[in-house]
Amino acid sequence: MAGINMKRLQKMDSLKSYELLQRVKRLAKTAAEVQETLENSFLREQVVEVVEGFYDLGRVVDAFEVFGGYNNRSFRVVVEQNGQVKEYFLRNYKLGIAEKEVLFEHAMIAHTIANGFDLLAGLIPCRDGSSFVSPSISKNKFALYHFLPGEDKYTWDNPLMEESEYKSTAHVLALFHNASKGLDHHDFGRVEPGILDLIDGMPQLFSSYIIPDRNSKFHDYYTAVLDSILLLIKANDLSETDTEQMVLNPIHSDYHPGNLKFEGGRVVGVFDLDWAKIDFRLFDVCLALIYNSVDWRGSNDGKMDLEKCRLFLKCYQDTLVEMKGLSPLNKVEMDNFPVMLAMANFYLLSWEISDYYSESEKNDYEYLAYFKHSVRQMHWIESHKKEFAMVADSARV
Repeated sequence: MAGINMKRLQKMDSLKSYELLQRVKRLAKTAAEVQETLENSFLREQVVEVVEGFYDLGRVVDAFEVFGGYNNRSFRVVVEQNGQVKEYFLRNYKLGIAEKEVLFEHAMIAHTIANGFDLLAGLIPCRDGSSFVSPSISKNKFALYHFLPGEDKYTWDNPLMEESEYKSTAHVLALFHNASKGLDHHDFGRVEPGILDLIDGMPQLFSSYIIPDRNSKFHDYYTAVLDSILLLIKANDLSETDTEQMVLNPIHSDYHPGNLKFEGGRVVGVFDLDWAKIDFRLFDVCLALIYNSVDWRGSNDGKMDLEKCRLFLKCYQDTLVEMKGLSPLNKVEMDNFPVMLAMANFYLLSWEISDYYSESEKNDYEYLAYFKHSVRQMHWIESHKKEFAMVADSARV
């Protein structure tokens, strides 16, 4: 062996291995703490550079990241100018959002506020008058809003609202639809198609996620239930004759209690309009019910409260009758209420599935819980369509 350059591989006892393992754990903890500190520092400096660099509002004295969303990052910004302190809401839009989508959202907000709906956060214009900025320090777009009053009481999953809050939620959705009608959206709009086109494309999209050798609990369950999902998608359709008589309107498209602020048993703020688009207003009503009227608890998971659905529809209808503006849900819309409710649940299923498969680092257990809930809700809706037809009948005007 002479002349060969070698190094002996040392044997290590369990005590030495344990000591090194603990040292590595301490190093990993320190690295994670340093990473968090650096990220917080970077985010604060980014907020300061955007607000102070593009707006004439004064000096940023404090900043807080607001959690809860899945698409964008949001911040509460405290600004001081001439001895006065004010709060604003800064949105950092997800990477890749199209400019026309941002402009549509902002045009819809301005239009709806101008029509008397005062529960939205108005936009703060930049120095040059534009509604958003794309600073050189980031690849993202940013927009600044007034900060809405009220309490963030709920999330989108398991929203157990008080009855007065629930009725207010329906009342405010009707007010929102009434104020958003007539929007001149120019060439702005969501890249996402309308609900009917989305439904048409779901079988092909969902089938494309059947990837060989993918090892996850979500994928195993997805593979097991896909055929039943595709079967029910095919069973729920709307005739062209009916859709021609259904009202198209600017809609929120993500109207759940996690996107509302409450005070004194009523809704005092509506936010997160980045999914807003022009589509059937019945779809927006049904999607709100998918979020707001379902149980997430134990053996009741996926079951919808029919009495709550009736109450929501009645409050929505009564508000529009009183407003004498946008017409209440008409006969054709009410006749198709059970089918559109099923479609709204497919829409939520599609988000859960597509979002999970869009990245490899999604939390398997979190998304599996969401997905199983929506599959249970899908089957519950299908088995209770006669009851939903009766709910619709009770709210006809």
